[in-house]
Parts: sequence; structure tokens; C-alpha cells
Amino acid sequence: MSATTISLDGEDWAIREALGDTAEWYLGAPLPEAGNNVAEASAAIAAAPGWIPARVPGAVIDDLHRAGEVPDPRVGRNSRACEWVAERSWVYRRAVELGAAAADGHGVLELDGVDPGADVYWDGELLGSVDGLYRHARLTLSPAQRAAGRHKLALRVHPAPDSEPQVGRTERVRVHTPRLGYGWDFSPRLRHQGVWKSVRIRHGRALLGDVVVRSRLDPAAVASVAPVASDGRPAQSGDGMVEVTWEAPWGGRAAANPGALSVTVAVWRHGRHGRHGRALAEVTVAAADGAAEVRIPHPELWWPNTVGGQPLYDVTVVLADDAGETDRTTRTVGFRTAQLIPNADAPGGALAYTAVVNGVMVPLLGWNWTPADSQFGSIDEERVEHLLGLAAGSGARLIRVWGGGLIETEHFYATCDRLGLLVWQEFSQSSSGMQSAPSTDPEFVALMRAEAEALVPTRVHHPSLLIWGGGNELDEGGVPLSDDRSPVLAALSSTVARLDPDRAWLPTSPTGPEFHNRLDRIHADPDGQHDVHGPWEHQGLVGQYTLANAGTSLAHTEFGVEGMTNLRSLAAVVPEDDRWPADRTNPVYRHLGEWWNNADQVVELFGGRPDTVETLNRASQLLQAAGLQYAVEADRRRFPRCSMVLPWQLNESFPNAWCTAAVDFRGDPKPAFFGVARAFERRRATLRVDRAAWAGEPVASAEVWLWAEDPVAEGSSVALRALALDGVVLAEREFLAPAMGHPQAVGTISVPTAELPDVFVWEAEWRDALGLVDRERALATSGADFAALFDLPTPTLEVSRLPDGSVRVRNIGDRAAVTVRLVDPRPVGEPGILSVGGDPRPLLPSEERTLSATPGLPVRVEVWNGTAVNLTS
Repeated sequence: MSATTISLDGEDWAIREALGDTAEWYLGAPLPEAGNNVAEASAAIAAAPGWIPARVPGAVIDDLHRAGEVPDPRVGRNSRACEWVAERSWVYRRAVELGAAAADGHGVLELDGVDPGADVYWDGELLGSVDGLYRHARLTLSPAQRAAGRHKLALRVHPAPDSEPQVGRTERVRVHTPRLGYGWDFSPRLRHQGVWKSVRIRHGRALLGDVVVRSRLDPAAVASVAPVASDGRPAQSGDGMVEVTWEAPWGGRAAANPGALSVTVAVWRHGRHGRHGRALAEVTVAAADGAAEVRIPHPELWWPNTVGGQPLYDVTVVLADDAGETDRTTRTVGFRTAQLIPNADAPGGALAYTAVVNGVMVPLLGWNWTPADSQFGSIDEERVEHLLGLAAGSGARLIRVWGGGLIETEHFYATCDRLGLLVWQEFSQSSSGMQSAPSTDPEFVALMRAEAEALVPTRVHHPSLLIWGGGNELDEGGVPLSDDRSPVLAALSSTVARLDPDRAWLPTSPTGPEFHNRLDRIHADPDGQHDVHGPWEHQGLVGQYTLANAGTSLAHTEFGVEGMTNLRSLAAVVPEDDRWPADRTNPVYRHLGEWWNNADQVVELFGGRPDTVETLNRASQLLQAAGLQYAVEADRRRFPRCSMVLPWQLNESFPNAWCTAAVDFRGDPKPAFFGVARAFERRRATLRVDRAAWAGEPVASAEVWLWAEDPVAEGSSVALRALALDGVVLAEREFLAPAMGHPQAVGTISVPTAELPDVFVWEAEWRDALGLVDRERALATSGADFAALFDLPTPTLEVSRLPDGSVRVRNIGDRAAVTVRLVDPRPVGEPGILSVGGDPRPLLPSEERTLSATPGLPVRVEVWNGTAVNLTS
């Protein structure tokens, strides 16, 4: 019989605050009598004065909120009333009922993660400690400690350690923990504590310790391989190797006769191991060997999202003695080669930013990722899957895990493996407003080396992991740091090279030598723009386009445009009486994203017309969507010189009123998300313009650029037009295109500004012999601002819900619908996630489009200057 696992997750826990050493009073306190069901246990906990029901995995602050001890920290300025929580120790406790069989063999208590750490007590006696939120603990329980009956498990969770908020000094940081909870531009000060990962007891005749699994593929065998079909089915080539190492097994007969133990490593198609499955390959060795290798003939190749499929393989590691299996574990792997190579036409000394996967050059389009919640223990796996699913649906290939947040979880990586999302994982280090170089203190350097030694082996089996990074925006004197200028980065780099030599390493982001993507820096040193950041703010109806067109970077790894959150989220986070004014004069809005509140600019760029929450929200989100889409497209037009484009940011860790996120805290996309998804498409016609507002210019012009990751043969054509909002063609030119692959300019149209209406549309329509390849549309104005958008007549639309849940929208009027979007009409907190499609392009008269929506859930259709329409499921 294999080992037995007893999960200790759930709601059978209670917590109590402790100031100073008062925790000692509670660690040995008797448990109340309780029955075997949750209801009885909860009643008993409630009867014990001072104890509050708690969840594991969970977060202390959210346990306190559920118990009514603190207000909802995600509403208004309530988080300020919760800042005291992290100053306390918190004692977690629960009863553990064990049967007689639990005392047999060897037993351990496993804790996967406690933030920031804890002392662990069993029946009132200190069992051991967990030190740091990224460390797991495996603590031995003797047979006597596992005797049949009722036991008490208690943890003294430590107060959150001192560290730096965003505006501080990185050199003062002495812990490896996410800093966003200490106060950041998109997260108020709300430090996390809690048992944030699973807890369990395992017992058996002998138990496996830590197991490390690596898969690899002969690079020479796949040098010329590409996906064989448009359906993404991956090619096969060469042999795969699976290498497994393990610690000496624990306990049981292993101590008396270790030679009686064996380990069998088997490789299976994902999900097919078990009674009726058949291993593709397996090998059995003595457990004392500590390592085994298995060869897999011609495995299918794992590819990034939109390039090919993601076949996965399960690796089972089974420990056995002469009586049979005693323990097992499973890892999931994929087979691919991946490396970063120098960019085309890169200046001398530049680092490599171009990805080659299985011999194919892959543009690294993607998103910056922050933790799905600043209270890590409350992160819901369904929400993580939803957010990463949105990223994959946008066409992203790379997720940069920002260094102010987490070393992401096993579940996060498994989801990326499944979705084909490559990962750039930064260690939890970040810049500060006053000084941004990590400490050179030898003790801190040693701590970070030890953290890497503990963390890196736990992630090496994931095919999604592409790059390790030292941290976010680490610099000295305004120049991004390199390994040779930082002892901490040197220690991390050497540890990664030793433990995960096949992965790329970048010391920080940006890597410079120039830090900022700014016009003055571009003009001063155009070849110094290797990997750059910024800006994060809309530059105006002229400046946004001027800067984007001037870019020279090889990698643009953080940049964004601010915008107001969705109205559904705003209703949940800002009390109704506090919603107006929605600018920085309002203390609630200052608390909820002050850095990103550009209400004054939005009002100016729309001629003073936004004067309600609804109109300000609509205008803000239109600016964010158009501005961010254009910035991404401008970078893409420079491929292959610019090979990495990562807008900031996909998601947010706290529900802000204003933020640079393209998806709000609740998981609802903003229009900017769909704009970027357009920019990520494999075949595109894009419009290069000098501005969106043409007042004062004698001629308005647009240049059409094409790219095709799936090549288009010579002879396709592009029609480039200026359109009125009723669809009338104001000017038109047609161009024949050469064979298309990398981006190229194809043609330009110019129109006297005096001949253009207040608001008009640029359109590029690309067709080949098979029909429409792409059609792009972009709003523009012949005036100085977009005030005229508020004077447009209400569009006349016909909307209907289709059997698959999608929504068909038809414009039956005589004017364009400037924007059409689907939103969730339900209040925040209703069950189920509504996933919707989107399209940022204006919908012209007589046109229709179909947008996806989750079947079985209601949906609302919103349109610029129109009345929303609610559709039932």
C-alpha cells in the first residue's frame, strides 16, 4: 500500500492575535470539544473566547474580515483600518484526528508555504519552523506523536518583516518577499500574512523526499523543425530525455535496510497513467542511486501559444520496498528547445532578446503579470486560470512575472504549461523611488543565494519557464544593474546557471543601458535603447504617436497607458457617495490609484465634455485602448529588431479606481485588453499616423504597414481609406503588396484636413486571393480634441443572443457605433465568470459582428452614446 495523505486544508482552523510573547499562552491552550463536522467545529470555535474561524490556504486579513473584525479592505479607504494586522503574531490551531494506522512506518507534517514564516507546535511541543514564504517544511512526526486519537496542531505565524514601500531605498531590504504589499502605485499598504499554501500529514513505510525532474531535447535534432500544419499539431523529432534526482527516502525500512528500496521512473502521455495506461518508457534503479534517466523516442514538441500545440507528459516517480509501492509523486513536463539569440541589427554589446523555440524565431509578445491578489493566500485558482486564459486568448506568448510580486506558484506554472505561455520569472526584488540597488551585505547575498537554491529546482520541469530574472528595475545612478555590478545579482545568476543551465538569464528589467523610453533619451542615444521601460501615461493626442513612432528599442518590456476601471468594479470598490468627483481632489480616488488618475487630462482631450462618472469612464477607457494598442503596434512594426513587447499590465493585485491594468481586479477586461489583442494578431494591417488630432495641420495622412507571421504570397492588395462615420469614402488609395512576412510599409494616403469631418475613420483593408486578411480602423479628428464624439447621434443596433451564448450585433442605422462592448451586468460577487469577446473597431452602418460570451450567464451590450441592452442567458 502506498503512503497515506491526510489533507489539513479547509475551514477547521481558528486564529487568534498575539502581541509580543502572548502567543505562548495560546500555543498550549486546550482545544474546545468539537464534533466531526464543520458546523459543530465552527460552533465550538466560536465558544472559545478570542478565537476566530480561519481558512487554510488563506490570509489573516480576509479571515478577520469574514469574522467582522475589520471592514472589507477592498472597499474605499478601508485598507487603512487593516494596517495594524501585520504588526501582530497570529496563532493558527486546529484539531487533527488520527487513526491507529497513522502510527505505522514514517510520518511527516508538510507545510507548503507560510508567510512570512512560523513556529510549528504539535500537542504543545515545538516541532520545527518555516522560514520565509517561499520555503516548504517537512517535519518528522514520531510514532508516539501519531498515536490514535485527537491531536492539536498550532502555528505561531510571525509578524510581517520590515521592508520598503515603493518610494524608499532598495539597499535597506533584507528579506526576499513581494514588496507590493508595503505600498505601491497600484496597491495600498496591506501586508500579507497567513498559511497561504496547503498543509498535510503523510505516513507510510517509507517516503520520498524532494524530487527534481528535468526534461530536455537534443537541440540539433530540432534545428529545422516547425509546426507542420495550421491547426498547431506539433512535429516530432529526435529523442527526449527525462532526468530525475531525489533525496534519500525517509524512514520505515529505509533506515534499517536502504538497499531494499527501489525507485521506478516512468513517462506517460499526460493524463494517461494509471490502471489502464501504458508507460512510454520506464526504468527501475536502487533508491540509493539518487538519480535515473529515461529516454523517450520522438516525443511531440511543446510550442508557445499561437505557434503550435502543447503536448505534455507525466513523469511518475514510485518508491517501493520488498512489500510493494510505498510512495509516489508526479511531475508534468514538455519537450522543447528554447534560447535567446542576439537581435537583428543590434548594437554591439547588447544582450540577446530574440527567442528561438524548436528552431523557430518567435516574437515575444505578452504581458506583465502581478499577483492576482495582494493577499496571496486568498488567490482563487479559478481566477488565475481565467486571467491566464485571457492572456492566451489575446495571442500572448510570454508572461513577465514582475519582481515586486511573487515567485509564482506551481498552479500558475502548470496553467502556463497547458496554455503555451512562456514565463519570465523575476526574483522578488524591485526598485525604489530613492535608491534601487540591492544591498551588498554578505548576509543578504547569502540569503538570496539560499533562496535561489531552494526555489529553482522546484520550477525546472516546466516547459513554460523561459527566463530567470534578478528583479524589477534594479539600477544604480540611473543605469540598470548587471551581474558584475551587484553581488546579489551575481549570486543569483551563478546559482541559476548551476541548477538550471538551459534557461536564459536577464539581470533585471530593463537591462538598459538606457532605462527610459523617452524622446530626449532616444534622440540622445538611439543605440542605447536595448531593453527599456515606459512611459506608463498617455502622452496626448499628438505625443502618444510621436513617441511610439520614434522608438528604437530591441525590447520594450514595460510600458502602459492609464485608465479608469470598469463601472462594475467601480461600484464595488467606491461607495456611491464618494464616486464624484473622480479626480485626485477626492481622497477615496487618491487612495485607489492616485498615480494613474489622469481625469484632468481625459476631460481636456475630450473638450471638457466628460462631466459624469459614466462619460469620464467611457472617454478614459477609449484613450487607454487606442493609446496602448498603438504603442504595441509601433513596437511590432520594428520586428525583428524589436523582438519583445510586453505592455504593463495585464491584471491588478488590488481593486483600483484608476490603473494601467488592461483587466480589472475582478477579471473583467477593459477595452484596452481587446486593443492589445488586435495588436498581437499574427497577420495585421496597421496604421502608422503622426497624431490622432489634426487641427492646425494642412494635410492628414496615414501609412499602412503589413506583417504576416504566417506568410502571405506576393499579389495581395491593400485599400487605404478615410471614411466618414456614415461609411462614405472620403478618400481612397489601393496598393499591391509584395510577399509578406516581416513588417513592411506598403503605402500612404493624404487628405486635406479642411475636407475632413470633425470625426472620421482611417481604414486599411487587406485582401489576398482567399479573401479578407485583415481590416483595421482607427478614429481620428480634424479638430484639436475628441469633444465631437459626445455629439454623435445614438447608433441604432439590433442585438440578439445566439444558442452558444455569443451575441450578434448589427448596425441598422446610418451612423457608426464608435464602440460596442459586452460587460457583465451583475453586481460583483455573483457566481460564475462571464468571459466575453471584444473588438475595438467602430462598427459601420449595415455591418454586423458576433462577440463570444459565456453561455448561461446574462450579458450587457454597451455602445458609445447609446443605451445599454441587457440580454438574458
